[in-house]
Amino acid sequence: MTTMAQALKTIHAAQRALNEAAAEQWDADDAADEAFAYPDHRSRLAAVDLGGALAVDYHGDDHDSWAIASAALARPEVAAHIVQLRIAGPDEGANGLKTWDFRELIAAAPRFGKLTDLQIAASDPGDHNQATVEDDHLPALLALMPALRKLVLPQAPESGFFDLDLPDLASVRTGGDFRTRGFIGRLARAERLPSLRFVDFTDSLAPFLSLEAQPEDWSSTPFEDYERLFRSPTMERCWGFRLRNAMLTEAQYQALQALRPKCQFSVVLAAPHCYVSHWNRSNFPHRHLLPFG
Repeated sequence: MTTMAQALKTIHAAQRALNEAAAEQWDADDAADEAFAYPDHRSRLAAVDLGGALAVDYHGDDHDSWAIASAALARPEVAAHIVQLRIAGPDEGANGLKTWDFRELIAAAPRFGKLTDLQIAASDPGDHNQATVEDDHLPALLALMPALRKLVLPQAPESGFFDLDLPDLASVRTGGDFRTRGFIGRLARAERLPSLRFVDFTDSLAPFLSLEAQPEDWSSTPFEDYERLFRSPTMERCWGFRLRNAMLTEAQYQALQALRPKCQFSVVLAAPHCYVSHWNRSNFPHRHLLPFG
């Protein structure tokens, strides 16, 4: 059985490697304080001993630094002690995307037996780079975390998520990207989430990003899927449902509330930004940004 001290030693070694990698980006002639002028852009892997378990935070880029950090997280002596893991980074990326790759972590297959809280940060509506996870990584990653109670993801997971046994999962939040992956329809049929009590779902960003019709898999979730969910046993157990960026009418929202009058059902519009210079000159919609005229 590995000790907490061994886990912390591995994490501290990873941070030293991150510091060394950052130092290589600066010339010896640079003033020392210039290397720390923007600390938010310095990658870090931090751990706090909560008195018998670790809360771990990674904040940094999604490529070189993340490779160092994820290699540490993949070590059994680290994974076994983590109860909370939060992954985030600055608004940076390539081609408008900040993409988390869990391939190496999945291949190593450490068991996160104590992990109850996983948070992979969702994008802010004002971000230039959309946070995502590589396709098909989420089901395999979450399979390593059977004790999850709280889950925050930058996007809806693929269908394999619903094949996992997550008996204690009580709260799920998904950020929005371009595809919903049929999440709401599948949630209506879910049979392996007996403890689920709260859902915070963000619908597709596609209608807010283009005036043209989008492919079916980029379309907003149809009302019929929401209706099936609200009639399902899943919602019988849920005390709350928060819905972001849905393309529904007032009557449809009211109909869903009528199906579950005791549910704390709330609606949020947190659509992506659009540069003012693009208004009426491009294919980007912007009328949703002008509710007062």
